[in-house]
This record gives sequence, C-alpha cells and structure tokens, in this order.
Amino acid sequence: MLTATNSVDTTEESDQLGQSVFDRTESDDKLALSIDDKTFLTIMDNAVTQNKESSWVAPLPFRSPRRRLPSNRDQALKRLYSLKKTLEKKPEMKDHYIQFMQKMLDNDQAELAPPLPEGKEHWYLPTFGVYHPQKPDQIRVVFDSSAECEGTSLNQVLLSGPDLNNSLLGVLLRFRKEPIALTADVQQMFYCFEVCEEHRDYLRYLWFEDNDITKNVIEYRMKVHVFGNSPSPAVAIYCMRRAAKEGEQEHGTDARQFVERQFYVDDGLTSVATPEQAVDLLTRTKNMLAESNLRLHKVASNCSLVMEAFPVEDRAKDLKDLDLGIDPLPVQRSLGLCWNLQTDSFTYLVSDDTKPFTRRGVLSTVNSLYDPLGFAAPIIMQGKALLRELSSEERDWDAPLPPEKEEIWTSWKDSLKALEDLQIKRKLNPVMDKDGLLRVGGRLSSADLTENEKHPLIIPSSNHIATLLVRHFHDSRLIRDVTSRKTVRGADSG
Repeated sequence: MLTATNSVDTTEESDQLGQSVFDRTESDDKLALSIDDKTFLTIMDNAVTQNKESSWVAPLPFRSPRRRLPSNRDQALKRLYSLKKTLEKKPEMKDHYIQFMQKMLDNDQAELAPPLPEGKEHWYLPTFGVYHPQKPDQIRVVFDSSAECEGTSLNQVLLSGPDLNNSLLGVLLRFRKEPIALTADVQQMFYCFEVCEEHRDYLRYLWFEDNDITKNVIEYRMKVHVFGNSPSPAVAIYCMRRAAKEGEQEHGTDARQFVERQFYVDDGLTSVATPEQAVDLLTRTKNMLAESNLRLHKVASNCSLVMEAFPVEDRAKDLKDLDLGIDPLPVQRSLGLCWNLQTDSFTYLVSDDTKPFTRRGVLSTVNSLYDPLGFAAPIIMQGKALLRELSSEERDWDAPLPPEKEEIWTSWKDSLKALEDLQIKRKLNPVMDKDGLLRVGGRLSSADLTENEKHPLIIPSSNHIATLLVRHFHDSRLIRDVTSRKTVRGADSG
C-alpha cells in the first residue's frame, strides 16, 4: 500500500500553479519576435564586431534562403543619367548633391570600388535627393535599395529587423518628468556603423569621376550602412545600444539607460532633477559613445548652466552664437515638437505657405501639423474630418474643390494661427497623496470639485486594475465601436 506523504504539499503546489496561470508578467503586453526578427538578432549577436579604430562593424542581414541578385548595372546607369538631367536643370540642387557626395568621400564613408572578381554577386544602388521641409538648403542623398531589377531588389533579400525604437510617447512623457530637461543628437547615426568588407559590393553606386558631372562615370561603393536599406535603422539602434552596454561598467548604468530608454532613433531626450545631474549624465554619455566614434552633439536645455558646460560646437545650431546669460533662447525642435527653452513649454509653429484649395492642398496642410502628444487634437480632427468629407467625392487630387466648402476650409485654416499662442508646460506635475498614491497635479486645487476629480489617480497601463477599469467603462457605457475605445497611455512602455 502506497502512502502519499506529501499530499498537502502537492495540493498547495497545484493551487499555486493554477493561480500563476492568471498572473500577469512584464512580457504580457509585448509583441513576440517573428522568426525573421529572431534571425536578424542572431546575425547581429554573432557577427557585429569592433574594428581597430573602435567603430562598430555589422553585416548586411541577408535572408536565407534567398534569390541571387541579377546584374543591374545598366538600370543603375539609366537612373544616373536621368538624375544628371535633373541636376543640370536645378543648379542649386546640383551644388548640394555634389557637396553631399564629396563629404561622404572626405569622411571615408565611401570609396572607389575595386575591380569585381568574375562571377561575384554584387548590386548597384541608384540614388536620389530629398530635402527636409525645415531645412531647404540641406539635401540628404538616399540610396534606392527598393529599386527592382528582374523583379527583385536589395531590400527584398535583406531582413529588415525588429522595431527596436522606443515608444515615441514613452520618450516624450519621460522627457516631461523632471524640472531640468535636455536634448542631444547623434551625428550622422547611420554612417557611424561600417559594413563588413565582404558585403560592400552590394552597396556599389555609379557617380562621376572627381565628383564632376561632366566627366566619366566610375564605380564607388559605400563602407557604411546607408539611408534606404530597410535594415539600417535596426542595425544602427542595435550597434548604439551595444556600445552603451560595453561602456556601462566605466560610465555608469544611467548612461546606458539614457541611450537605451531615452533615444528615439538618433534623438536623445531626458529630464533630471538638477543642472549638476544633467551635466554629469550627458558628459558621461558623450564620453561613452565617443569611445565607439559616435558624436553626441546639438545639446539644448531649458537651463543655461547645462548648455554652458559644453563646448559651443556641441550645442544646437541656433544656440552657438548666443550669450546664454543675456540673449533670449530660441525655440528648438525635438522629435517634431516645438520646445520653447525660455518658457520651458511646448508650442506650435504654423507654416505660412499657402496651399491650393484642392484635395492635395488640404491633405498637405493637415499632415503638416505634427502633434504626437495630442495637444492640438480638437483642431486637427476638424481638418481631418473635412478631408474625409472631401475625399468621399470622386475628384482629381489637383482639381478645385466645391466653393461651398471653401468657407469652412478658410475658417479652419485661419484658426491654425491660434496654435502659435498655445503654451503647454513641458514638465508634468504629478503629486503623491497621503496614502502614497500617485495623482495628477494641475491647477484645479481651488476648484469646487472632489479630491478625486481634482487629482485623478495615475495607474500604470501594465497594472491589472487598468485593464479592469477599461473593461468596466466599455461594458457600463455599452461601448462597442472600436473607434471610440478608451485607452491607457503607458509612460514606461517602450
């Protein structure tokens, strides 16, 4: 006869196991990596190295199996001649283009291509130029890795990699947490990371001898990861975080966390309690990244003491020539937001460009308003509603719109100027109540409201109570339309 001597322990263990099935973990709200994304990270983990100059070198993450790339030189040559005609018609663009191409050679980001061994697989990248809307005199040359030849392109045989970016909302909310705020930027982030030697022939391009469009066409190749390659963002973020990981022991965990948690691509935004903490954190982060030949510059802060601690050449462009103790501080752009350093508040700069009253003109105007935190949502939604109404009618994108709608359009467009008077304090002011609960601060302290109405509780989105509250309001108010769902914003997510 067998005696179950541990029956009580077994029962308790089963109860605990059953209960744990319903427990939430930090991973519950995170998307699982796809097989391709896992493969990308495995390639990076195994192949990313530092060269003798301490720069990080990463491969092109090819799919496996994949199709062999065809020869596309003739196609690339046709694109180059088409580009040449465009540049000849636009002298200013030609000058900008030539300067950009020369800068890549001067910075050792590109090189003359060596002769190709017979039968070696390779690829030629056509190029085109784009201008930033806020920087009309600054061109960026993009390599067209999506250009197809015989039904395939370089991007089709590469793994794009996972989205390693932080949540934009999370970065911006943490930027609003403490009184001293600062921003910085990694100079030419993509070009800071080299491509391994054996993959550079997939980044060949055709250009003119001596950078003179009247001379012969010759072959060059890129030595760094380029704009236009689908994996470049993931490669750059992976390598920068790898640099932070390697430098953590010497420069501090908070410097690593700044890079890993407070960057959105190449823009770093954070906030700390004191100017001294800001200077210390940014100095250590700059030194940590500099060891991998990454330059952190374009420093801006709402505190002059912070900016004065760094060389003039490391400050944001329009802060370099200022006497920080006397001159008014200009508005800075951070991740598309307009940040008034003088008042430490967010505002809007509305373009004076006059757009035609067409579907294209309305679309351009609506899309020109960037509002990641939703401050201007009531106004922007009016424009989107008008665009939706106009788009319901079958009209050409450049055809004049109905005259009866023009008054609504003009009224809405004129209302946009009021956004420039909007000042939203950057710093959030949550308060801790007597029970140790975090509540929303604000200017309702003297209002004739209950304490809960004046200072609502702040609950993390990952907390089970948040899920229950959303479900309760959906059920109690019979909300079934997915477009009107209540949501919970998680400051610490992403």
